Amino acid sequence: MKKSFLLIISFLWASGFTEANDKNDKLVISTWLKTTAHEVSFPVFHDVENTKGNTFKLQNLLEFEHINLKGHFPQDGKTLATINDTPITWSSDFTDSNGYVFIEGKESETHQIAYLAAYIWADEWINTTLEIKSPHMLRAWLNSEIIGTKNSTEEEEGTVGRVSKDLKLERGKHLLVIKTLKPTDAPLDWKVMANLEIKEPLNISALDVSLSPVNRKNINHILDGVKISGIEPSHDGKYYSVSFSRSLPPSDQSERWTEIRRTDDRKLMHSFRHAQVSRIGWLPNSNRISYINTRGGKAALFLHDIESGEINQLFDEIENFSGYTWAPNEKFIIYALREEGSSTDTDIRRVLGMQDRQGHFRHRNFLYKFNLESGAHKRLTYGNLTTSLQDISPDSKRILFSQSYPDYTERPFSRQNMYILDIQTLDLKTLWEDERFSVRAYFSPNGNYLLATGGPSAFDGAGKNVPEGTIPNNYDTQAFIYKLKDGSINAFTRDFDPSIASVYWHKPDNMIYMVTVDEDFRRLYRYDVRRDRISKVELELDYISSASFAANSRMAIISASQTNAPSRHYALNLRNMRKSVLKDTEAEIYKHVEFGEIKNWDFTTSTGVDVKGRVYYPPDFDADNKYPVIVYYYAGTTPVGRTFGGRYPFNLWAGSGYIVYVLQPSGATGFGQEFSAAHVNNWGITVADEIIEGTKKFLESHPYTNAEKVGCAGASYGGFMTMLLMTRTDIFAAAISHAGISSISSYWGEGFWGYAYSAEASAYSYPWNNHDLYVGQSPLFHADRINTPLLLITGDSDTNVPPGESIQLYTALRILDRPVELVLVKDQDHHIVNYSKRKQWHRVIMSWWDKYLKDQPQWWEDQFPDKNY
Repeated sequence: MKKSFLLIISFLWASGFTEANDKNDKLVISTWLKTTAHEVSFPVFHDVENTKGNTFKLQNLLEFEHINLKGHFPQDGKTLATINDTPITWSSDFTDSNGYVFIEGKESETHQIAYLAAYIWADEWINTTLEIKSPHMLRAWLNSEIIGTKNSTEEEEGTVGRVSKDLKLERGKHLLVIKTLKPTDAPLDWKVMANLEIKEPLNISALDVSLSPVNRKNINHILDGVKISGIEPSHDGKYYSVSFSRSLPPSDQSERWTEIRRTDDRKLMHSFRHAQVSRIGWLPNSNRISYINTRGGKAALFLHDIESGEINQLFDEIENFSGYTWAPNEKFIIYALREEGSSTDTDIRRVLGMQDRQGHFRHRNFLYKFNLESGAHKRLTYGNLTTSLQDISPDSKRILFSQSYPDYTERPFSRQNMYILDIQTLDLKTLWEDERFSVRAYFSPNGNYLLATGGPSAFDGAGKNVPEGTIPNNYDTQAFIYKLKDGSINAFTRDFDPSIASVYWHKPDNMIYMVTVDEDFRRLYRYDVRRDRISKVELELDYISSASFAANSRMAIISASQTNAPSRHYALNLRNMRKSVLKDTEAEIYKHVEFGEIKNWDFTTSTGVDVKGRVYYPPDFDADNKYPVIVYYYAGTTPVGRTFGGRYPFNLWAGSGYIVYVLQPSGATGFGQEFSAAHVNNWGITVADEIIEGTKKFLESHPYTNAEKVGCAGASYGGFMTMLLMTRTDIFAAAISHAGISSISSYWGEGFWGYAYSAEASAYSYPWNNHDLYVGQSPLFHADRINTPLLLITGDSDTNVPPGESIQLYTALRILDRPVELVLVKDQDHHIVNYSKRKQWHRVIMSWWDKYLKDQPQWWEDQFPDKNY
């Protein structure tokens, strides 16, 4: 960052205010934002002792929050508040030769308060001491947290009091705000001075002071503020429901609520904030919503008419309620109840197959009907297998439901039954039974077809589009139309490269809309059923996270982000495909954040494979400098999408002074079935070479990268790739594996979903018939080749990739005396979701990069100081 307003004032040495020697320096804040002073008064009866025997004092006046500073970012000319019809406005000012900024009080017979502010930029993690001096009372905040209070007022000329605070500043911009109080009869000038002391081996040049709130993306931007977790239109698009969440730091608690708003003017119609309700949903043909209230483990269902405001309770006192769906005619609901299986916490328990390791396996869900007019309940399904509702027919006469059960003798180790049930007569029609590759299915608007999604192998391989002898990747989701009359299949996405994320058959225009994984984008396409044609909906959005459609109107709500801009939520007119912003909750959070450029960078491997990639640049990128590089990949079956946030926020890494290269090697979905099929039975055989070759070509073609300071990282399958890469190359200076797989065979047998995932990734391959894959591609069996500093980090309660995968590689590398660290995150599973632990996890990652790619070990050492164990 460009140095501005930086004054290391050696001339204060003689005045005794600032010391400078070989071991420490001081940075005096020489420019400030300050407000005009405003009067504050004691409350009435201030001289009457309270119940504790105390009268009201100046200290109480200082500590009282006259103005809420949280979320306020001072700027020159910006108003902080309006008091007694007078705006309290920020203006810039410089200090005098002694480092003091002066505040002009008013001729007044009462006490006065003013505020000072400055932004401190730390170019690296830094340990510093902040000292504030003034003859008057003050309180200081850093990033909205109180860091010090001075309760004294000096009266003799030449005297000042001080407060100091040891600070550990992470890289980024930090807001210092000082509130100062001048009593009515105080004789000394109203002035404040602040400085930062730096000690070796840290350098004062890493600090800068400015008056601008412009910042880089940090972990607080990701975790704090109001986020939207869901948004749905009513049947006619006249209204929409929007669900919010908000973290409540410093606790690990959060707040969730839902609002109902009118679409045309965004007017709030109803708020469920602070209401204990769940499963809020629109009815299919009216502007009514329903929701569940649970008391004492028992569910009550309510119906709320948005336009009349009428609320009716439909039923209550239902235990083990698992969900419900409205019939299109709105005369009944289909709901599910859970029947509890035998306990999993007994001292001795026989395990009934791999899925029985999970606590919920023995529970079963069954379907029931509730009639609104009569209030009668009717049980629809029974047996020893869960019955899962797929859909209700448009005429409200039939339901589509499925059963699934494990079959451990043949991949993919489960089978599916699909049925149509006449809910009046209970006549059952079997569509298929014992199918190996399951699908998700919905009725067409006319009820004559099913719209289904599943892998290429579903429906006897109807969606396969791979060369002869190639096993398709069934995570490359396809869409099918199933004709109920004769069971014929139209695999209409078979020759369509993007993978299907979600589908919706829209009744008003008879179009099938598809949110797709399209290379590393997520885009919206539509299939014209009559013309048998797929076309892209041009929305100029990088990553669509969800699309919700009004059942009876040509309107949808799209939630999407750009690669370098946070999520927004749009109303989409399906007639002309014009969009308008409904909600932009994160605009306020990111309004002062600057981002660097993002550019595509693709290459062709020596074997002729085209590999896509993109590059994130620091906001202050200078091609004449040399930058450390972070290479990121998943390398499994899902491309690393152009999400704005996520667990690994690349624009945050770039904002921390790194160039980030993200690539999509062979095996990813979204590039066509032949490309994704390369994932099957590969486990890094070709992908590791592609990452190494791509990294070398990237460094060669970008002269501003520092080839000696390149790190790499991946999570889950990507964590496995990090481990494997360390056995294949020494081009990386440091590496991070989050929840990586070190032994394919132990993951296959021990992870809750290891064997099921391997049904695709290792199709027809097992430890007893493919030694080259299970041993030859497992990093653990080649640990002696690893010399690169490797951080292994994992949740200690990970059920997907058990922590033992990291522990056993750590054990090997410690025995081999190689540079390795193992960090376990307590009580966290495959994803680190706890608020405070997510912050700690983030700091571990960033400090590891700084230690090895910037030669700045101080942050890591502060978190993990050497102990004499």
